[in-house]
Amino acid sequence: MWNIQFMSAKPIWPQNMESEKNLFVGFRAVFESPECEKVFLRVTASSLYRAFVNGEFFGYGPARAPHGWFRVDLWDLTPYLRPGNNVVAIEVAGYNVNSYYVLDQPSFLQAEVTAQGKVLASTAGTGMQFEATVLTERLRKVQRYSFQRSFIEVYRLSPNYSRWRKDPEAIFPRVPCSVLPEKRLLPRRAPYPNFTLRAPLRLLSYGNILKVEKVEHPRKVRSLTDVGPKLKGYPEEELEKIPSIELQSFKISKKIDVDKPFAPTSVLELHEKTFHIVDFGANLTGFIGARVRCKRPTHLYMVFDEILSNGDVDWMRLGCINIVTYEMPEGIFNIESFEPYTLRYLKIIVTEGECEVENIYIREYANPDVWRAHFASSDQRLNRLFEIY
Repeated sequence: MWNIQFMSAKPIWPQNMESEKNLFVGFRAVFESPECEKVFLRVTASSLYRAFVNGEFFGYGPARAPHGWFRVDLWDLTPYLRPGNNVVAIEVAGYNVNSYYVLDQPSFLQAEVTAQGKVLASTAGTGMQFEATVLTERLRKVQRYSFQRSFIEVYRLSPNYSRWRKDPEAIFPRVPCSVLPEKRLLPRRAPYPNFTLRAPLRLLSYGNILKVEKVEHPRKVRSLTDVGPKLKGYPEEELEKIPSIELQSFKISKKIDVDKPFAPTSVLELHEKTFHIVDFGANLTGFIGARVRCKRPTHLYMVFDEILSNGDVDWMRLGCINIVTYEMPEGIFNIESFEPYTLRYLKIIVTEGECEVENIYIREYANPDVWRAHFASSDQRLNRLFEIY
């Protein structure tokens, strides 16, 4: 059997909530950095996690595994540490729906920070304890992304919503956690992503939209209408927001094609009922991010696709809901999708408010060196695949 185990950590989750759908939970531990030692985070979770040290993103996972098994990731935290106290923050999305993407298994986090055989922090083990809070900025009762994947991302942000990731003194409403049954663990045995930031290469167009009074026959995908015993999720009548319906009530009233280079330092000014379309130059898979300066309360949509359809982005072209949306008060927000998506074209829309959008990027969820090795030759490809998997 695989020799993979935690030194001390146990799987935990907020009490009696491990089967709740689309629950977004934050875990945090504060520990003192040891001198002249390598520090590692060993972690696994269900369904997905992303991790930060002192507010800086460094990891996402876990790697996929068979039913009833969980792969353990190992991250080197040393480059991110500072003298004195450090904050490790882990966000976990517990989806608890059936899909082709992640398995429908009860939610948990199991994590520990170690240095030279000593546990500095852990979930329900020795060292400093990981504490938990239920994160409310990601709305729970939203539609599925598709019948193949789980939920779309709808955010209602408040000022300093992410401060807890880096500041031990930030507001962090703790909730009690239960220790869950022991999990069956596997080594990762898959390459780690590089998380390279890629900026758009070109600004293709911009323009105005208008809201129509009534959409006679709104498009509804089966992941919205067929939720029930066979397709888990929230029924349409229970949804707090339905972006796929809301956005169909806005139509382009004016579009100006420019197709010019887009510098990484470019700033897009978006007034109410305006949009911009940018091109990353190739299909990329990763997390969509930007810095948004809201001059007044703003409702922003990021919609995307791999191709243009008649010069526009059809965010429902393949029956998926390619939308990530944010409601933000006045202020400055660094936003990044929790889920990775594949896209080339990104359309940024403001239906309400006014903002400036800068530092637009995709944080690639890929390891180009490994894939180049895979396809160097057929023999090398097969050998490398056997090594990894």
